[in-house]
Amino acid sequence: MIDWAAVTPALILASGAIAALLVTAFHATRTWRWPAIVSTVSLLAASAVAVATGSIDRLTLVLTLVVVLGTFMMVLAAGVMDHEESIPPGELHFLLLSSAAGGCCLVVARDLVTLVVALELLSLPSIALVGLRRSDLGAARAAWTFFLLSAVSTAVTVMGVSIVYGFAGNLAYDQVATALAGSTAPARAVGAAVLLTVVGLLFKAGAVPFHVWIPDTYRGASVPVAGYLSVVSKSAALGALLVVLTTAFGPVRDDWAPVVAVVAAVTMTVGNLGALGQRDAVGMLAWSSIAQAGFILAPLVGLPGTAAVAAAVSYLVVYSLANLVAFTTVAICRRRWGGTTFAHLAGLARRDPGAGLCLAFALLVLAGFPPAVIGLLTKYVVLLPPVDSGYGWLAVVMALNVAFGLVYYLRLLATVLAPPSEEVATPPPSPSPPYTVRFARAAMIAATAALVAASVYPDLLLGVL
Repeated sequence: MIDWAAVTPALILASGAIAALLVTAFHATRTWRWPAIVSTVSLLAASAVAVATGSIDRLTLVLTLVVVLGTFMMVLAAGVMDHEESIPPGELHFLLLSSAAGGCCLVVARDLVTLVVALELLSLPSIALVGLRRSDLGAARAAWTFFLLSAVSTAVTVMGVSIVYGFAGNLAYDQVATALAGSTAPARAVGAAVLLTVVGLLFKAGAVPFHVWIPDTYRGASVPVAGYLSVVSKSAALGALLVVLTTAFGPVRDDWAPVVAVVAAVTMTVGNLGALGQRDAVGMLAWSSIAQAGFILAPLVGLPGTAAVAAAVSYLVVYSLANLVAFTTVAICRRRWGGTTFAHLAGLARRDPGAGLCLAFALLVLAGFPPAVIGLLTKYVVLLPPVDSGYGWLAVVMALNVAFGLVYYLRLLATVLAPPSEEVATPPPSPSPPYTVRFARAAMIAATAALVAASVYPDLLLGVL
């Protein structure tokens, strides 16, 4: 039976996607304004409906709001691309809303068939978003790589779902859990079925060894699209992974928890090592997003209960806000100074104090370094479930990776606070009306304000569940 209250936000976004495309088709000239207005109304309406209905439960509500509000922020940030003739505005907003609808379906899915369909609805528009910039060979190559690897991961997921059906005789999460609790199948076979099923989600989350598409894809895509992939797409996949592991596959936790622990440890280590050598902000954020996925996965090895889930969700919300700020600031910098390298960001706090201070605080949150108290606390709460569950070695790896992260986050922070680079000290004339940049700045400031408020009152985010 369809839970209409749960899927209504996705239906609103799907309707908005079609409307955004139609207003462009029936408009005489190329326009960014009307698709953006349609997207804004659709996203705000979806948020209001999600809050009013309460979704399936509080966890699903929080994940839905992360997807919808994250997309809303990136719609505001996407305005900085309005001077790029190679990007069609109607198609951009159509794909953003379509992908967000898939993300909403993904986090409310309560059977494995819906999970696979929603995963594809999230993935296919995302692939098109990456390759949307016409005549850009780098974007086309990144989209093609993304598509091929996504197709393979989905095929593996479908294989896992078929094996789970063989064990359980049903694909609804609660029925799968009941069947697995009483199953006499070999533990290794059950564990293999579970891991095959979640491969598609691990791919979208950017977990090792399914991470190879992320650096090239983020660099090939426009900065707001990279931000969307880093925040909305990744959050939806991680949220769905959290739900399916703790509900459908909760009874066989002992079979998959050791593997998840290893994946989390390797993911955060590889991501941090990759970020250490970067001299481009988008490249650094791409690799760091891989590392952050490892930190979000780590609490899932915790003992059954709400503490591990709450830790993962709190970290996910804080990470999403901080990355929204970081990518939006970098998008503004690229619009004003023509690049995203460390040289372009040098002295940002002096050239543009608002953007510089917002980026500085976001970096402190991601690093877990004072005065960004909320970043430090979320690092602490995700350490507790592994320790309490006998995975002390994972907690040690996490602590070491926090230190690795400090190196590159604080290095970029020092660059932002340093004197401006002479080559980019004077911004070129704006190629289009500045009001679009103001919307991006509004999104940046709003997300930063939420992080500051959470640092003063941590229970605002630590108590989301």
